[in-house]
Amino acid sequence: MMAGVLCACEMGAGRGHVTTLAATARALGPGVRLWAALPSLRHAGELEAQGAKVVQAPALRYTPEARADPARAGNASWADYLAACGLARADAVRRGLTFWRKLIVDADVSLLVADYAPLALLAARGLQAEGWQMVTLATGTGYGLPPATLSPLPQLLPDFDRVVQPEAETLALLNRVGGEAGLAPLSHLAALYSADHVLVRSLALFDPYAAARPRGSLLAPETGGAVPKAHGGNAVFVYLSTSELADPELVEALAEVRLPRFGYLPGASPEVLARLAASGMELAEGPLAPSEIARRARLVLCAGQHGMLSLAALAGLPVVALPQQLEQLFNARRAEAAGFARLLWRGARQRDAVRTVLRDAFADPVLAANAAALGAQLRDSLGAAPDADLAARLAPVLAATHRAAATAG
Repeated sequence: MMAGVLCACEMGAGRGHVTTLAATARALGPGVRLWAALPSLRHAGELEAQGAKVVQAPALRYTPEARADPARAGNASWADYLAACGLARADAVRRGLTFWRKLIVDADVSLLVADYAPLALLAARGLQAEGWQMVTLATGTGYGLPPATLSPLPQLLPDFDRVVQPEAETLALLNRVGGEAGLAPLSHLAALYSADHVLVRSLALFDPYAAARPRGSLLAPETGGAVPKAHGGNAVFVYLSTSELADPELVEALAEVRLPRFGYLPGASPEVLARLAASGMELAEGPLAPSEIARRARLVLCAGQHGMLSLAALAGLPVVALPQQLEQLFNARRAEAAGFARLLWRGARQRDAVRTVLRDAFADPVLAANAAALGAQLRDSLGAAPDADLAARLAPVLAATHRAAATAG
């Protein structure tokens, strides 16, 4: 019987979640039936190109009220993020558990690959307890995949300490709603991420929980391909993937800065793309290979996304980061502390400030030297074949998946 694989995501609209799932699916190889359930279908084509049947998943996200007034949501730990995204709302938990349980059964899933999908993992464990033959794999970045043994979840940024929904209350709600579906109670909130296999795709630099993980458990981050050493580039590579360019100050800064620029801007409006193209910026219609970025770039401008910051770090490219949310701020601060990035947080991104930081970072020899040294160190530590390493780590997962499918058949 051919094994059914479900790639699941519940949080985030960025491309990185989809590319992580797609890379995992590729590494599993042929001979499986592939499904995917995503909270946004913007980048679904990357999984459809691999033959996946893609459906819309219930999204876990902030309410409009919390987006309008950030003080309505906590910001101290991953527990606060989970609560704000819906795990403190019984209707959202109930809807998610019902959806994932039905999809797993209807698609006859033998392997769940979960990236930012805690309710999918919880529903799968409930089915396993009932005798459903399947394997669970939790994957993703270090920030979004805390060790399942942690209790309580720690504060992630020293200057963000607001707690609106205490972790114990979120846990109690989850257990109450889960109990309605016959699920065993969780002993602590991070147990949401318990899985048969865990695959953290992250550099230790960007993993707030690195010290709490087993030694050697981290695997190379997903960057869209092997990352070579940067060499000889003389342009700014710009990757802004969601709503960053809804800010007219940033658009004008990018249009007016007198530096060579090229980029991929999947979240930009046609009007913004036209404005930047008219300024002489070269715009790609699709994602660029890491090799091309490493060959052409001297500096990277991004929001602080895990994948792009990891690519820049491995290539040895300095970065200017404009974080949009706390995970990106965490990443950007780590990059800044490592000496290869500068960042502008909210309220500091006026047109002149953005132009100035871009010009200064582009010409800064110390920033460039720090980036080059870190890149050499990271490339040496990860080795030359990250795709082979991923396949090797997935081999026992695939074997267990085929056993589960055979047993179910």
